[in-house]
Amino acid sequence: METKRDLDAICKRFRVNFIGEREDGFVFEAKEPSPELRDDLSFVIRRKVILEKISDMSSKTPESGGRRQNDDAVSMTNAILDDAVKECCSDVHVEPQKENWRVRMRRKGTLFVYGTYPDALYSGFATRLKILAAMDIGERRRPQDGRFSFERDGRKIDVRVSAIPVGGREKLVLRILDPEGMDYTPVGIGLEGENLRTTDALLRQPQGLILLCGPTGCGKTSTLYTFIQRLNQPDRNIVTIEDPVEYAIEGINQMQVNEKADVTFTSGLESILRQDPEVIMVGEIRSRETAEIALRASITGHLIFSTLHTTDSPAAVLRLRDMGIPAYMISAGVIGILSQRLVRTLCPYCKTEDDRKDAFFQVDGIHYRAVGCERCRNGYAGREAVFEILTVDDGMRRRIAADADIDEIRAYAIERGMLSLKEALRRKIQNGTIDIEEAYRTTMTL
Repeated sequence: METKRDLDAICKRFRVNFIGEREDGFVFEAKEPSPELRDDLSFVIRRKVILEKISDMSSKTPESGGRRQNDDAVSMTNAILDDAVKECCSDVHVEPQKENWRVRMRRKGTLFVYGTYPDALYSGFATRLKILAAMDIGERRRPQDGRFSFERDGRKIDVRVSAIPVGGREKLVLRILDPEGMDYTPVGIGLEGENLRTTDALLRQPQGLILLCGPTGCGKTSTLYTFIQRLNQPDRNIVTIEDPVEYAIEGINQMQVNEKADVTFTSGLESILRQDPEVIMVGEIRSRETAEIALRASITGHLIFSTLHTTDSPAAVLRLRDMGIPAYMISAGVIGILSQRLVRTLCPYCKTEDDRKDAFFQVDGIHYRAVGCERCRNGYAGREAVFEILTVDDGMRRRIAADADIDEIRAYAIERGMLSLKEALRRKIQNGTIDIEEAYRTTMTL
């Protein structure tokens, strides 16, 4: 009910300023507060209202029809967002606790505590974020999602906001989407050597389904954007269906899933196929229907990209079978499967030599480990992906069509040159890109 627009209209109508939300109601201020005005406001917003006399320090008067946000909430919001962008953080967590609340940020894949604040500041800060994101500030019983943008150093930063009820209050998570902070090039995401050559060959194919696999947060969306950006030319019609659209890319036609309007991955893909596309990106294959439509399109002249939640590349074939997709359709449509993980790369300024041997990764000789310095703080400089790429040649196609088991598919792929995720991690340990601890952290999802 009380979105940013609603509150603006209410403030203008009654010539009041909205201050914020407290446990005992919504707080407004007026030049001449009265019981009648309080009751009128309460009737309109259907909430208890606390009406205060406007202070001399107000930056806006009621006559202007504006709202005066709490100065602490505004400055705190700006400072936290600025620091999140400066530190290249992907997420900001706002978490109410028993006697206070804290902010944590995710940097280079790892959460750290940014700050802990008095309980009295929580309501104003949370309300400020929800107003920016055009969310219902009076609704705290149900999950909500919103979005807003702000500018920093002349560039536009998008923020996705998610709120869920916890213990009578709300936990908010902000996803920071900074287009200029992303390097959508093959080298930028970690493709190199034979994997880069294999990927280039796949992207030159006129048709087929290319799948990206891995757990949530492993960088699949960034890789998808890299691929369609690489194919982005005036003579190609590229259309996507995403949930949600994370980054707007010039020259790409991007559609967002909207289940309230019956726009799903399945219905969206059916509509896209009537738009004369050469290249299609489907954010995720979640159902048999979506998989069948994507595979049929890949067989009839379209290059399709999508994602699946599987542990590795060979497991994607099994996942499609489990969805009920016939083996002949999988073998005819799929041309490549990439599985990936994100790893934290060692800081080049402070990493130190390590001579420990490791039997699992078969590491011997000199490698490196994280230390930490003023430049990196925790020993890691950034993140990049490690890949396992399975290509479907005639031999693989025959095995998939014959319902070969996953071990046979994996053995044949390695025989034909596939670099497993484990081997990719081992090589990054040996060349000094990551340490053994990071490799083991990554293998927990294999």
